[in-house]
Amino acid sequence: MVENVKYVVVDLDGTLVRTDLFVESLLRYLKGNPFKIFRLILWLLKGRAFAKEKIAQLIDIDAEYLPYEEGLIAYLKQLKSQGKELILATATHRNYANQVAEYLGIFDRVMATEDNYNLKGKNKLVAIKELIGDEDFAYAGDSAADAPIWRAAAANIMVNAPAQYVAEAEKNGKLVWQAKSEASTLKAFVKEMRPHQYAKNVLIFVPLVTSHEYSDFMHLMTALLAFVCFSFCASGVYFLNDLLDLQEDRRHRSKRYRPIASGALPLPIGIAGALGFPILAFALSISFLPFAFVGVLLVYFAITNAYSFLLKRITTVDVMTLAILYTLRVVAGAAATGVDLSSWLIAFSVFIFVSLAFMKRYIEVAALSDNDSKVRGRGYSADDRETMFGLGITNFTAAVVILALYINSPFVLNSYSSPEVLWLLCLIVLFWGNHIWVCARRGEIPDDPVVFAIKDRASQLVGVSFVVVLFLAKYIAF
Repeated sequence: MVENVKYVVVDLDGTLVRTDLFVESLLRYLKGNPFKIFRLILWLLKGRAFAKEKIAQLIDIDAEYLPYEEGLIAYLKQLKSQGKELILATATHRNYANQVAEYLGIFDRVMATEDNYNLKGKNKLVAIKELIGDEDFAYAGDSAADAPIWRAAAANIMVNAPAQYVAEAEKNGKLVWQAKSEASTLKAFVKEMRPHQYAKNVLIFVPLVTSHEYSDFMHLMTALLAFVCFSFCASGVYFLNDLLDLQEDRRHRSKRYRPIASGALPLPIGIAGALGFPILAFALSISFLPFAFVGVLLVYFAITNAYSFLLKRITTVDVMTLAILYTLRVVAGAAATGVDLSSWLIAFSVFIFVSLAFMKRYIEVAALSDNDSKVRGRGYSADDRETMFGLGITNFTAAVVILALYINSPFVLNSYSSPEVLWLLCLIVLFWGNHIWVCARRGEIPDDPVVFAIKDRASQLVGVSFVVVLFLAKYIAF
């Protein structure tokens, strides 16, 4: 069948690339200022083609790093070598379609949305007929919107198409090639939630430990529910961050494999996650937890959104914001359970989390290639590497000093059977700080220090040792 056709018409969004360029451009447009959504709504009310025209005038794409359907591209190159004429026909705006066609270098013509005419579905079929007349053609598409074109085509090429249309093409003897993703959308969704990052939310239990209220069952259950709410809220933030940082992530050595950046998770599902998880978190917290906790969660959510849209690009402000977000987890634990929050604990938390935040940025700067002088989407350059290393070590040392002063405080002397045992904590924390900073210096921490600590054997032993020392100091008299 495909041997008898001269033209092969190829869709772009969801077919040639595993994403939707219009949705991506909308997200990028809103990234600088979320309040632009009101202007965007006005554009959409004037028609989808009008909105595409406006967005294309303001937002560029990076065609080189898009998540292409490599199997389809290889097949198209094979068809081109057989003398077929390849036509890129897409509802995406012509600006973006031309960039993709120029980068791939395999298309003879480009048909796309322009001049307030949305080239989708039946409109696309009409445009194809106007271009090639009654000539037979093959069509590559992916969705129900492509059904009229598949039926009009002599041969069907399908990429992750709905089963009913695949079955129809097979029944009519038109199916000549198909790609079906083996990756599970559910697995991609769970991965995008980043459950391994929930380890950060263990900080919610810290006030229970420091106030010695961990034997109270109700306090434990309340803290556990707070942990769940914070985890859901954080997942929503991870979805939002990845939606806003698509272009930057695709250039990153490891972030390009994230489900949204790689195209493994469709953008509409990503948007649903970004909206749905925070709604679920607030619904649970309002229903079952104190309003003080709801207030802390609301502050956390507001700051994380400010970080996603703006603060992450401001030097030092981003680091302080990350430290505040870590510390808010400790505050949330106290708010949920109603236990007193020690000022010593807050001071210790701030310094140690500032150090870890500087480490996160240090790792990004250290990973810069010779061709890159700045971290994309951040306010740091290669020249900041040694400064961040020094600031990270200094803040961690300050945290150890705060811990030492706390151990020598009247509260500790009166609350532990053997308070002198707690001095071992200073050595343990100091060892851990030196260990992870040396690992960061050697390039052994690929991305996130928290993820590294979860998997690192030395860090695991440090965690166990910390708990053992607390237990000995509290319950064993030497």
